[in-house]
Amino acid sequence: MALASLVIAILVPIALAVLSRFMHVRDVKPLFYPVAVLGLGLVGLLVVRLVSPSIFQSMVGSLGIFRWPMGTTVHEMQPILYPGGNFSWLIVWLNFNTSFFLSFICMGILIYQIVKRGEAGKTLLFVWSFVMLLAMLSMRRFAYYYVVNAALLTGYLAWLVLEFAGFKKASAVPVAEVSRKAKKKAQRERQRKLGRSPAVMVVAAVVVLLVVFYPNIGPLPDGTKPALAVAENPQYEPSDAWCETLDWVRENTPEPFGNPDFYYELYESPPAGEHYKYPESAYGVVAWWDYGYWVTRIGRRVPTSNPGTGQLGEAFLFAAQDVASASKIMDSAGSKYVIVDFPMVMPVGKFHAVATLSGGSMYDFFDIFYEVRGTQMVPVLLFYPEYYRSFVVRLYNFDGREVVPGSTTVVSYREMPGPGGVAYKVITSSQSFKTYGEALDNISARKGEKVKIVGNHPLVSPVPLEPLKDYRMVYRSKNSMMVGEKAVAEVKVFEYAGSKSLD
Repeated sequence: MALASLVIAILVPIALAVLSRFMHVRDVKPLFYPVAVLGLGLVGLLVVRLVSPSIFQSMVGSLGIFRWPMGTTVHEMQPILYPGGNFSWLIVWLNFNTSFFLSFICMGILIYQIVKRGEAGKTLLFVWSFVMLLAMLSMRRFAYYYVVNAALLTGYLAWLVLEFAGFKKASAVPVAEVSRKAKKKAQRERQRKLGRSPAVMVVAAVVVLLVVFYPNIGPLPDGTKPALAVAENPQYEPSDAWCETLDWVRENTPEPFGNPDFYYELYESPPAGEHYKYPESAYGVVAWWDYGYWVTRIGRRVPTSNPGTGQLGEAFLFAAQDVASASKIMDSAGSKYVIVDFPMVMPVGKFHAVATLSGGSMYDFFDIFYEVRGTQMVPVLLFYPEYYRSFVVRLYNFDGREVVPGSTTVVSYREMPGPGGVAYKVITSSQSFKTYGEALDNISARKGEKVKIVGNHPLVSPVPLEPLKDYRMVYRSKNSMMVGEKAVAEVKVFEYAGSKSLD
């Protein structure tokens, strides 16, 4: 494999150099070069496929960044024009503003210039920008890279406008050789040749200022936040509650490596094919994978996963319907602490990702029902028993304590066809029972009907919950969130009594 890589690394530049020399010596049409490069690339892929299938598979596999993962719940992996699965210009507008659309115009001009004159530098700029654009359209996280291209393309387009208006570079003339009158005459002559008046130049400068620069410093008439405001107010920075909580974790939990200074030390990489050997004192901290880097940077602890590794079982842990399943995952990860926060239990927060990534759907845990009130159909969010039994809800909403419901509600409903063929649920009756057992008996007696046990508040369970005996809440943040009329700590930390050390 190493020999094949070396051969490819040597032959490809040689082939391109020969092709470039051929273009220079022979008066070949400019369009021939990109076509020839594309053909050479396809031939090269075929050669790689024959010489080293493993390298070919790796190269083809890397093209996966251009797929459009429409169904993912991970925001940064969603197509930038389809946030949440629905088409919208909002994300590109907030990230790039007018430069996103101006870059398209510039790439069109580049294509014309390349076909007309075949300039190598502009060919490189176009190919580079086009590849970055495809990657960004596929996954919004690649906007980090396209921002450089958008800036270059917008800047070049702005200069083309100014150049067209008369802002061409003047020829250098030694001051000692001409008089002031001669310079004015030469300036008028240049303007005459360009065919542009000072007024046109001023208008062009104002247009560039209003179209390119002003939208980014705003404010805009429709109240849209310009790119500068978005950059100054990041949405995914750790909240005060998270900083406070992870400060507590750093100061009040055991040092996983025995020495607080280990965080700054260089460690010896394990031999090829082997995993890093953790000391006996090491343990993991479970948090939703989005928070993994925060746990490392602020808490100085070992997260079970982070945005670089992806979620490695947290979704199954937090969606687990019984403590035995949850503890098995905790043991396998060698985790001693669990950190949960408000968005993880909210339907409009991260809970939908927990439900989806655990192999199910958020509609397994809650759904929108419609209730007839007079002449109107009013939507009502109702939670299923599976929501209250999920491990993350039992920790965050109920602090792992035992819950005995004061009453249990059973609704019957019918499904009605909606727009696009999607059925919606209409409540036909609702009954409240003093005990959970009575509710189960009622459901058993109504065979053939569509009935569900439901709750209408995330903090009030309609089903009994056993205590999580091996999990003890050791910290709750001072900052709170309002759930209905009740204030709940934004972040909570639980210690697991049955944890094992990391392997």
